[in-house]
Amino acid sequence: MKKLVVGLMFGLFAIGQSVAEVAYVNDAKIDQILLSSGSGTDNYGGCMVKLKSAGDNFQTPRALLPSCPTNNFLTFSCSGVYATKADARLLLQNAQMAFALDKKIQIKVDDSKKHNGYCFSDYLVVFND
Repeated sequence: MKKLVVGLMFGLFAIGQSVAEVAYVNDAKIDQILLSSGSGTDNYGGCMVKLKSAGDNFQTPRALLPSCPTNNFLTFSCSGVYATKADARLLLQNAQMAFALDKKIQIKVDDSKKHNGYCFSDYLVVFND
């Protein structure tokens, strides 16, 4: 019985540690846009955005999810691995608009899907203010 309880506790601990997380970066702006051509799972998933602070509530992707890189880049997976190419292109186009108009954004960070270690995003809100 004791072995069963210890085994269950270890199993629950292991499951809790392996679950990927999702977080949202608030008060951000797009600082850079990176595009990469190639085939398959090319570097960076084909397109990435770099975030910068636009307010007091900004936290880097790394601060929210420690497995994300420290340079604030996120991938939309334009190569089609984690999102359809059409969906990724829409995210990229809206990020380009936010960059060109210097608008604040909110963006989701998912550390369960990565290209070359860079965390993935499939959610972007562009604010008008």
